[in-house]
Amino acid sequence: MILRVAAFILVASSTVAQTFFPPDALPDSSAIRYTRFLQALHEPSLFELAGRDPNAEAYRLLWLRDHDRPASIRFVINARGRGWFYRHMTGGTGSTQPTGLRESGMSWSWKSRTASFLKTVDETGFWSLPESPASSQSPCRSHWIVEGVRRGQYRVIDRCSPGADDPIRVIGVRTMRLGNLRVHGRQIY
Repeated sequence: MILRVAAFILVASSTVAQTFFPPDALPDSSAIRYTRFLQALHEPSLFELAGRDPNAEAYRLLWLRDHDRPASIRFVINARGRGWFYRHMTGGTGSTQPTGLRESGMSWSWKSRTASFLKTVDETGFWSLPESPASSQSPCRSHWIVEGVRRGQYRVIDRCSPGADDPIRVIGVRTMRLGNLRVHGRQIY
């Protein structure tokens, strides 16, 4: 009897596994690594959300820094033009394995705040940005992974140590501010 229950739990848990990224959207090693962090951060799959709800609109920053705690900030917009920012941090660093959820919080976004965020997304051209920027000679100290869901479409862009004017960094910093992620200037790299 115990073996049957254990087998059922194993089968049930494997059937609810989420797919976080579409095939070929990222290199396999990156997709596996980022999935591990998103699971540790207790984040849902935005890729699956896009397929499930054609009216959904959401954005997420997964921020993995070599020497600081990993973080995610997800912004979910409702039909009234308002939404919620969900903020999570794990222990460890972005260059190691996540060590469990350490911080969690959320904040409300009223219409003008939501409109301001969406203006940032539109002005940076997120939905039409090239997947990879021109190659950089600087070492990769952090990964900024921004995902978006809008009108049934899903998009993910991964940047390695983006410069201050890179659109992904602009969206990421805006997400941090509106999502109340408390980091100091020297921790943003």
